[in-house]
Amino acid sequence: MPDIFDEIRRFEKEMEELLDGFLHSRRSIVFGHPWKPAINIIETEENLIILVEASGVKSEDVKIKADNDYIIISGKRDDPFYSENCNYYAMEIDFGNFERIIRLPVEVEIEKISVNNEDGFIKIILPLKRIIEKEIEIE
Repeated sequence: MPDIFDEIRRFEKEMEELLDGFLHSRRSIVFGHPWKPAINIIETEENLIILVEASGVKSEDVKIKADNDYIIISGKRDDPFYSENCNYYAMEIDFGNFERIIRLPVEVEIEKISVNNEDGFIKIILPLKRIIEKEIEIE
């Protein structure tokens, strides 16, 4: 005879999987909010590098805006398999519009920004602003 607690745990697990999958995969569609791609921000000796996870995102579907304090990355990723006649058993990959607003942690030279999209990552390279020290003699 099955233990009642085993049945409760099984039911709890099924509900958790159902809700987690539903809320994770469809949050941008259900709630009307863009999803946020994962990022890494790396500072090297010369540059601030922002690496954006963007598998399946076409370069022409991405917009990048920058000022001295923030960089905004927005765009969309289409679901290549979506059809009205299909059923998803798992849907953990976000599709639709995305947006990420990043506060720049250091001063950079915005006018020298470079961007490339390869191997599923958008790589934004921002040269660090150099502080030039100058010794001034008093006359």
